Amino acid sequence: MKKILSVILAVLILSSCAVLFSACSGSKSGEYPVTIGDITVKSEPKNIVVLNDNLADIISYIGYDVKMVGRGIACDQDFLKVVPSVGSADNPSIDTIQSYETDLVIADNTLNEKSRAKLEEAGITVISFETPNSFEELETLYVNLGTVLGGNVTGSEKGAEGYEDLISTLASFKKAVSGVIKTVAYLYIEQNGQLCTFPAGSIQAEILSYTGALNIFANEETEVIDPAQLKMGTPTYIFYDSEDVPGYLRNDESLSTLSALNSERTAMIPLKSFYRMGTTMEDTVFNMTNIMFVQSETEAATPDEVAPSETLGELTPPDEEPEEEEEEDSEDGDSYAYNYTYDEYGNIIY
Repeated sequence: MKKILSVILAVLILSSCAVLFSACSGSKSGEYPVTIGDITVKSEPKNIVVLNDNLADIISYIGYDVKMVGRGIACDQDFLKVVPSVGSADNPSIDTIQSYETDLVIADNTLNEKSRAKLEEAGITVISFETPNSFEELETLYVNLGTVLGGNVTGSEKGAEGYEDLISTLASFKKAVSGVIKTVAYLYIEQNGQLCTFPAGSIQAEILSYTGALNIFANEETEVIDPAQLKMGTPTYIFYDSEDVPGYLRNDESLSTLSALNSERTAMIPLKSFYRMGTTMEDTVFNMTNIMFVQSETEAATPDEVAPSETLGELTPPDEEPEEEEEEDSEDGDSYAYNYTYDEYGNIIY
């Protein structure tokens, strides 16, 4: 009988150990393989190369930039410059990518088939993503990138949480300036020399709306605008892509009298900032909102001594957590200092 009890006890102990071991190792269970479209990633990527600047921006925002060992030359964001370049998005250096022991390349649809084939022949998985055209597509992109880099459960949740954080932060900027009406226009010039803006319904137009200002071209259906509409809209602020824009406006007799232009209520925000939908998007909306609603309300302050307006509330920079409200108002609010660079017309350049 003792022998039988000993055997039963041993079996029970072994069974318990097996259950415990399964529970301990189960935290990663089901994470991989990951399948996105027709591409399967068999295990968690350790060393990744990202060729597209928007994808790199999002990957940085959700915290997986630590896996980046290489970047496309277009990924020129300051926070990514520590990562070595591997060349262009369409024709990167295969030898350089291999030298970093890369196990995954994240690309866009510009990667040529010859480069893709060489990478796959070298045993490197290649996955491509398209540029989102709506916030719904952007949310899907966040989740898919998180899933590829962190797994079906952990990564997917991290991507979803990253998107929610982004939208929540942008909404907080807009809420901070609610009740104050200002109008805005964003302008750039196409290769054919036509003056353009973001058409209604585009994700870029929606990004602009998070600044809290009213876009005078909110109902514009096409990119190319009629200069007469700009004149009629008389925006409080004008943001632009390059120095060609203020030059275009000043050389046009009817547009040269725009109050925003002559009151130096203009600033350069590169067009690519609206196509980088992670860390850069958050910074861009914050900077534009700060210029229009915070800096403009501090008349006595110099550009290096900008303080938030008490009537607007304080804008919290993207990298900082908002402070808890106190029962008694403080006489001295926090201040944010910005060092601006100006162009030859006195416009602020970012």
